[in-house]
Amino acid sequence: MSSNPEYVLPVNETEWDRLDAQSNGMDAYLGKLVPEAVTAPKKILEIGAGSGAWAIKVAKQFPDAEVIAADMNPLPERPIPSNLKYEKVNAIEPFPFAAGSFDVVHTRLTLCHLPGGRDEVLPRMIDLVAPGGYLVIDDINWQTNFDKLDNAANIKAALGFIIGSTKALKGDPHFGTGLKAALEGSSKLTDVRVEEIEASLNGPPAGTDARIGTFSRLFRETLTRAVAGAPLTDEAQKTMQKNFLEEMGNDKLEWNYNVGFYFASAKKV
Repeated sequence: MSSNPEYVLPVNETEWDRLDAQSNGMDAYLGKLVPEAVTAPKKILEIGAGSGAWAIKVAKQFPDAEVIAADMNPLPERPIPSNLKYEKVNAIEPFPFAAGSFDVVHTRLTLCHLPGGRDEVLPRMIDLVAPGGYLVIDDINWQTNFDKLDNAANIKAALGFIIGSTKALKGDPHFGTGLKAALEGSSKLTDVRVEEIEASLNGPPAGTDARIGTFSRLFRETLTRAVAGAPLTDEAQKTMQKNFLEEMGNDKLEWNYNVGFYFASAKKV
């Protein structure tokens, strides 16, 4: 197993802005940063903090808590609350934190990218949560149902590339589908709650819940920005990138594809 998981997107201001938008959109959908039962946490950890958007907000919400934003890359230069600090952490190696030391451990769209995410990393995350504390996980399922992509061959190709690339890097593009079972299967957790939604990449159908509709449009935008900013060098991949962006910008095409999102929390016994 590699000890240096790759982040395939660029680490620059454009990507920080995209990660901010994606994180803020998920927070807006959820309407909260942590479960309602969390009222006065002393220590909070985010694993895979990215731009720091969630960590900054939770540090402001709980100014008396010590908040650690853990990631392989430093946080971007920006104002951060005095109770927030960054720590360089490689999530596929042993964590440099004591077991049971955090009232909240949060991770978002991270486990799906990690080798051994479900069987190795997740149990170690659970161990970090203090008794009575909460593990909060948001993750994804890149669905393999391409039946409604016949009119959008380039979008289909790009989605297949995303799924294949995640697998090639030993991640799990369908991590969210097994999240509930993994949490319920742990004897160290109780009160497991998982909300599943589907975000439509080509406009939510009529009658869709307004919050899901807003999130769907936000995810379409941030995905498009991610593909546009991907630093590809292979000419075939560059062509696929160009064709994907052209089809995403063509409002006359009839197609649909849903991405599954899973928002989970569980209490430590």
